[in-house]
Amino acid sequence: MATNRDVSRRAGVPILVLALSLMVTPGIYPQTPKGGQEEIRSHLQRAEEALKSGNALVAEREFRAALALDPDNSEARTKLGFVLFMRADWAAAADNMRQVLQAQPHLSNAQAVLGMCQKRLGRPAEARQLLEEAFPRLPSGALQTRVGLELAEIQYQSGDLDGAVDVVRILLPSNPKNVDVLYTAARVYADLANRSRDALALAAPDSARTHQLMAEFLINRGDAHAALIQYRKALELEPKLRGVHYELGEAILQDSRAAAALENAEKEFRAALAENPADTRAEYRLGTICLLQRDYRTAVQHYSRALQLQPDNAYAQQELGAAWIKLGEPEKALEPLLIATRLDPLYPTAHYRLGTLYRQLGREAEARRELEVFEKLEESRKQIDQVYQRTHPEFPETDPAGPSTP
Repeated sequence: MATNRDVSRRAGVPILVLALSLMVTPGIYPQTPKGGQEEIRSHLQRAEEALKSGNALVAEREFRAALALDPDNSEARTKLGFVLFMRADWAAAADNMRQVLQAQPHLSNAQAVLGMCQKRLGRPAEARQLLEEAFPRLPSGALQTRVGLELAEIQYQSGDLDGAVDVVRILLPSNPKNVDVLYTAARVYADLANRSRDALALAAPDSARTHQLMAEFLINRGDAHAALIQYRKALELEPKLRGVHYELGEAILQDSRAAAALENAEKEFRAALAENPADTRAEYRLGTICLLQRDYRTAVQHYSRALQLQPDNAYAQQELGAAWIKLGEPEKALEPLLIATRLDPLYPTAHYRLGTLYRQLGREAEARRELEVFEKLEESRKQIDQVYQRTHPEFPETDPAGPSTP
């Protein structure tokens, strides 16, 4: 059975992360006798040492001892509030933060913690006001992330998706691998997309854009054939609807690789380029069709053109390397494949192509390295696909090689 001391030590790391984020003005006032000031500093120092070792109970005792000598010491009171918050004593933590804010009304850290306390005490309106005021002024770090997630949750539950999106946009750059931030972003963006889709369907149920959106939904469900019907209906209603020719070409490729389908897809991609000569995606997909038709020389031309428009396109770099290999010129394939793996280190096909190329060139050690990376990425992809298949059986498995693989 865990003791209070055990629990405090386990909680020590998050307490330390938050407490050391504080930027407060120490409340040591002139009326405090010199000996008292030294004793207060001693208590604060011992409290900080306790926090660093993960002992919240000792830290709390030392902060309280400092406040007994100087009740107006904002540093001790703010950090005591943090400790109480992490111990789930939200009412006491809130009381301490209110006292701090009376002396320093715009102290963002104290506002943030008070807001999180109010949320847990069942006062969402007060919590939201405090968190919205504090969040933009917090520096990037653990406290900002936690406050942002709590604010986004309040906004999401109240239906303010736009506000939640604004918070997510601030959090994502500094938390690219934080699962809570990524989950919140996925949930908010998905609901925002669904809301917009429903509004469009109500406003114009038989418009070209509605049919285009229905087609995109069907593509995401893996029903490319049904999507084709919707894309064509959209073009019937509005022949000059921008972007649909490219999307229709993609749907055709997903639906079939037969010769007639490739010809139809090529027409759509050329129509997309006529609409927008700088459409990198359409140029890339013309290379895809040439690769599928084994016209490797023309494929090189299309991929090279796509890379002139967008040099950081890892897929075009990888396919250009594949085309050079098919032409029997492996030396020319090396550079684009290396660039592809640098641009997207998680692109398994690029590592596989590069590994097999190294083997062909007799560079066995490098070949083993790249193929090991490929195997690890493939294993991760399969695990993700299995999870999705169990939870969303309507979605097809990922094709790691893409539609351009002959």
